[in-house]
Order: sequence, then C-alpha cells, then structure tokens
Amino acid sequence: MNFYIKMLSYCSVIWLFMSCQDKQVTIAKTIKINDNWKFVQEDIPKAKEIDFDDSRWETVDLPHDWSISKPFSQENPSFSRGAWLPAGISYYRKNIDLSEIGENQKVFIHFEGAYRNAEVWINNHYLGKRPSGYAAFEYELTPFISSENENIIKVKLDNSEQPGSRWYSGNGIYRDVYLITKNDIYIPTWGTYVTTPKVNSNSAIINVETSLKNTKVTDEKVTLKISIIDDEGVEVTKKQKEVILKQESEQKEKIELILNTPKLWGVNSPNLYTVKVELLEGNIIIDTKTVKAGIRSMVYTVEDGFVLNDKPLKVKGVCLHHGAGPLGAAARKTSYERQIRILKEMGANAVRTAHNPFDIEFLETCDEMGMLVMNEAFDEWEIAKEPQTFREKGNKIRIPVSYYAHLFKEYSDKDLTDFVIRDRNHPSIFMWSIGNEIDQMHDESGVAIAKRLSNIIHKYDYRPATCGVNGYGWDKWPHEPAVAQIDVPGYNYAKGKNYDKEHDDFPNRKMIVTEHTSAQMIANRGEYYPFKNKDQALQLDLPIEHPDTEKFLKSRNFYAGGMQAWQDVKNRSFVMGAFIWTGWDYLGETIPYAWPARSSSFGVIDLAGFPKDGYYYYQSEWSDKPMIHTFPHWNWKGHEGEKINLNVFSNTKEVELFVNGVSQGKKINNSNNADMLSWEVLYQPGTVKAIGYTDGRKIIEEEIKTAGTTNSLQLEVTDSSEVTYIEVTALDVNGIFVATAENLINFEVENAKIIGVGNGNNRSLEPFVANYRKLYNGKCVVILQKQDNHSKAFLKATLSETKITQSITF
Repeated sequence: MNFYIKMLSYCSVIWLFMSCQDKQVTIAKTIKINDNWKFVQEDIPKAKEIDFDDSRWETVDLPHDWSISKPFSQENPSFSRGAWLPAGISYYRKNIDLSEIGENQKVFIHFEGAYRNAEVWINNHYLGKRPSGYAAFEYELTPFISSENENIIKVKLDNSEQPGSRWYSGNGIYRDVYLITKNDIYIPTWGTYVTTPKVNSNSAIINVETSLKNTKVTDEKVTLKISIIDDEGVEVTKKQKEVILKQESEQKEKIELILNTPKLWGVNSPNLYTVKVELLEGNIIIDTKTVKAGIRSMVYTVEDGFVLNDKPLKVKGVCLHHGAGPLGAAARKTSYERQIRILKEMGANAVRTAHNPFDIEFLETCDEMGMLVMNEAFDEWEIAKEPQTFREKGNKIRIPVSYYAHLFKEYSDKDLTDFVIRDRNHPSIFMWSIGNEIDQMHDESGVAIAKRLSNIIHKYDYRPATCGVNGYGWDKWPHEPAVAQIDVPGYNYAKGKNYDKEHDDFPNRKMIVTEHTSAQMIANRGEYYPFKNKDQALQLDLPIEHPDTEKFLKSRNFYAGGMQAWQDVKNRSFVMGAFIWTGWDYLGETIPYAWPARSSSFGVIDLAGFPKDGYYYYQSEWSDKPMIHTFPHWNWKGHEGEKINLNVFSNTKEVELFVNGVSQGKKINNSNNADMLSWEVLYQPGTVKAIGYTDGRKIIEEEIKTAGTTNSLQLEVTDSSEVTYIEVTALDVNGIFVATAENLINFEVENAKIIGVGNGNNRSLEPFVANYRKLYNGKCVVILQKQDNHSKAFLKATLSETKITQSITF
C-alpha cells in the first residue's frame, strides 16, 4: 500500500479528534478523489471558467484512459507507435467538498500521473502546468478556496502533438488523485526517508529522516515519534525526540533506531515493516505518516555482481512498459499483482521500468511480492530519438517520435528530483536509471548531462545510477568520459565478446545488461510455421522493413537469439544480470508488423497475460521448480505424415519424447548452450508426451493431445483484489485444450462492469472495452469491476456459434 500518501488505510479515511485547551485539533487526512469527474475529449477553452456548464459531459471515475476504448484507425496520427489510437486535448472537472476544512488547515491536491501537459485550476485560479505525463505532482489549494461557494478543480491535458511517444502512452488522468489536508505544522507528502545503512541477521540500523514544516509565524516545540511495527502489528522498537521548529521554515530531523534479529527483505522473503511517524504538539497528534520499509543490504561488486543480504544474486529481469494491456494506461493494483505473479512464476526476480516513472502502486506491489526494480526516469535527453522508417501502403514514411527532448533542459532536474524523492523508500528499488539508448552518450555533450543527473541521484539516495546505452546498433561505442559518469554502465544488445572486452579493458567496471532480445523474438502466442514444404506456412505478415525480418523468415527459430543472449550473461559473474526486451507485450511499437498490428510482440507474455513458448525457456533457466513444456500444439489437420519438429524446454537433466506411445528417444538437456531440445517426427493425431528425468528418476511429465472442436469453456478467476481477471479457455468434448480455437465469446454480467477484454492477438482490431471477444489460439481474458463489493458478481460466457454457455460467480 502507498502508506506515505494513503495513510492508515487504502480505502478508508480516519479522522481523529482530540481536545486541547478548548479547541479541536484534526489530524491530517488523505483521501482519494477518483469518483465522479466530468470529462470531455474536446478543446473547450471556456471549460476553465468556474461557471461553465459541464452537465452534458461524460461522468467518469479514475484512473481513466479515454483513448483505450476508442476504435483503432490508420487515420489517427499516433501511428503504429501509439497503437493507432486517438490522442488530443481533453478536460476534466470536479466539484470537491471542502466544507469540513478546519481553521488554519492546509489543503493540497496530488496527482500521481496525467498524460500530458497537465494544466490545473481551482475556481478561477491557475495552479500550474506539468508537461511530463509520467510525473507525480501536487499543488496547494489553501489560498484559493471559497468558503461560501463551490470549489471546482479543472484539468486540461494536451497530447495533440503526435506521434508523441515510441510506445502507447495513454491519455487522460490515468492514475489516482488525492485530496490532502494538513495542519499548520505538518510532514510534507514525500517528507519521510527511511534507510537501513547497516544490516545483518542479528541487528539492523534504521535511519528515519523526516521533513517538518512550520507555517506559523512563531517558533514551535513539537515531538517527533518513530515506531517500527512488524508484519503482525507488533511494535518492535520506538524512539522520539523534542524539536524546536523555526517560524515559517522547513527542517529535516533524523532519528536512528536499532532493531534486533530483523526479518530481512529479499526476493523470496519480502518481509516488510511499517515505519510510523507521528508529529505531536504536547500530547496531541497533529500529523502522522506511515512508510513500508524493507530491511536489507545491497552491495554492487565487480567480480560477484549484485549482492543482496550478503549473497550474490544474478539479476534475472524483464523490461516492462507501463500500462496493463486491455486497460491501457489506467492499470489497477490487481493488474500489477497479476503481472508480478506471472513473472515470478517464470523465475524473474527483477523489472526495469522502461522508460519512464511508473505508478506508485506498481512499486508497492514489487515491495510486497519480492521483485527488484531498476527504476528508470528518461527515454531521451536533449536530442530526440532518430526518426523511424516505416513502409505503409507501398510508401516509405519517416516519423519523428519525441515526447520529452524539447522539455529536457527546463524540466529534467525537477522531474528527476521528484522521481527519486517519491520512490526512494521502496525496498524493491536496487538501481536508478537516468536514460535509455541516449545518443548524447556518444559524444562530449553526454559528459556534463550524465554527471548532472547522476549527482541528483546521489544527492537524494544511496543506490547507484545506470544508463542503458552500451551496445551494438548505434553508430559507435559510447564516449568513455560520458560512461565514466555512470556508477554501473548498462549494456543494450551487446554480446559475450563485448562483455569480455569491457571487463579486460576496464577491470574495475561494474556491469549490468539493461536490455537484450527475449527468447521469443517477434512471434505471437500459439502461432507456428513448422512445415517447410508448405509455401503458405512460411509467410509471415511482416511488411515493415526491419533488419532482422529476413533472418526470422529464413531461420524459423524465434528463440535462439534470446537464448544465446542469456547464455552470454549467466556464467559471467562480473555481469550483474540482464533484462530481456520484454516481459509482456505492450501497446504500440508494432515492429516489424504494420497495420492492422496495434501492439508489440517482443514479450514472452502476450498482451492478455498468457505465456508464450519463450516464457518457458526462462522458466527452465530461472526457476528451481521442476518444469517441462512441449510445443508446438498437436492440431495439424491436413498435414498427416509430414515431418514436424517437436521442441521441449525443461530444467531436468534428460528428456524423453513419446508420440502415440512410441519413444522418440532420450536427449541430454545441456543448459549451458542456446539449443533447445528438438525431435523431428511425423505428424499423426493423438498424444505427445514428454518426460523429464534427473539422475535417472522421472521428475515431471507433460502431455499434449489433438483436440476436436470447441465444446465447452473453462472460466477461471486468476486475480481478484481491486478488479477481477477471469481467463477463458476453449475445451473440446473430452476436456482437451483447443489450441487453435478462434470462437466468438459473448459475455453477460450481473453486479459487475466489464472494463476490458483481450486475447493477445496483436493484429486484432476488436475493441478493448466490449461485451464480446474472439478467442485467440484458444484463450481470452475478461476484466471486471464489481459494482457492489459486498455482494457476489456473476459472469456468463456464451459460444456464439453453438450457444453453449459457462458461468462463474465471484
């Protein structure tokens, strides 16, 4: 939970009243104000006026991404990078209730993110503008509040400059908004900083630095009290100090606490403590702040790589773009929980937030579930990325894409400072990234910028800075003096020989791979081209010019590049680890596909959250849990008697393959090369079985069978906290998964609203907000939000062709 903002409860607001010398002191409060905003996607300058009539506008709840529900169109200027979805100017308005504001209290409005160029007014007063669509920002409302009339917040967002990003950004107030009330002495929103400078299994030092602001015209005496509370709610240590606050000033106070036999935070044991900060006048609590803290030691070495709690830990990471597939940029906490759960089941232990600040709830989820985070701030500095070349309708088109370069000089210091101060309490963050594939790192101009940005990181936090830049694919290797400004240089798409040369040339250099190809390349889930003697099966719809397209078509091996990339990292102890591009597919950046593609296919998990085959390669390498995965599917009507390769990923020592009960032989599983286990067999319908052995013992097995037509549906609630994800799977009459099913499914709900549907097909133009969805290779997902959380909700799914139904209550 976001304790430094959300106070003592995620969903409720707690008012505490105490009397002191015949007056009431009201503790500070923070409430979400996500409900009942008025919205219009139109440029209406008069909408800023307090008496503007917005009664005909749509009423929406936040988080809200207005473009995700719109039709895809080649006419939209966002182009393929923006998923062919509309962008533009929009307005939001909300009447906020300030009737209970006490005397001398302060009122603030806090936005976690609004895309982009957010301008905010209260009543007739202009509060300011924040251009970055990813930055959290806050304004004080106190001087402009009306005690007699309505108080109206107005927000203008302008994302009309397109293409405005190299991936789908979303449009709207797509993260939470809070109304914060403080007394005249208070702790600012990001005013608490917790560090654990000395940690071992016997004891830990916990430093708590707290900013205190006194807006009174007199000096004031207060008490600052710190309590550490364990995961069972037990107070394990506490300390307090008396403080004199100078009039109309802000000052920092530090308190050091000792905790005996701490429960350490780690990727397999994400133990969290609550640091409770209380500010008192006399015996009266006037402000309180709670921060979730993880006690752990992190060391960055040359020879042993990254060391967590005194043990070297190879970083097994994925890059992610923000957002949640069918929900667009308006992700929910459940979306993040689902993402991290599926990634951890793959064996991943780290995420790189490519290439911008993420929602604070994403970081909270990583804290809670034990996922390391490389927290990245920028995709570009002063120079925009080179224009991208596409082929559309027979013509080459060069599209310049930039969303931040023109803002960098004016806003980068402010945005980076806020980014670090907002996020630095999260124990999951192990490294900061100040950029991705930055062209200015190739010349002298990058020296001063890299130094300035790194210094900002070091000013506000102790963890190192990286920058994803060293690799092939650019004109030249980075400028060495620029690289020298980075604590841990990041390598994008380099090879083993590059790492070895760097290590030889710079033996004291720390190294991490910020980006390399995934073991999926450009393949979509469940799409295979196994029959080389069939011309039609060799054709991929890849009309965009791309240097790797011909290679993909010739080799038919979508996995080898990513497999080799990991092999280049895993046995080099001086490389801390790697982040694959990407963990999940994401909207936009459809390379190498053109229209009608509207999402990427680089991920090992598709846009709907279903693993692709490459996912299981990493599971075989990164997970200790016995696993085996066989592919492709076994439904190839019309290809009987033809040769086909059956492939297996497993973490057992040997694998034996059977086709219709006949052994095709055992193969030794060499985990130190980039070759998958493969058997060439003749296709015949029936059953394929793969058995994994270690030291001669059968450890695990898997069967895949030829299926008939879709006869029933399996509905499974997989994740359900703030919203509910229900996965839909096609089965035949015998309950066998129909891996080629593309049936249309219609949905009906009770006590719920469908907020998203998806199937992982990157070329589907079906809307993401609808009461229907086609299955794609046997699966789809529906995302629902209950209308009454105290009652059960109901979903019915109907096969449109046969009217066969399946229902589930949740």
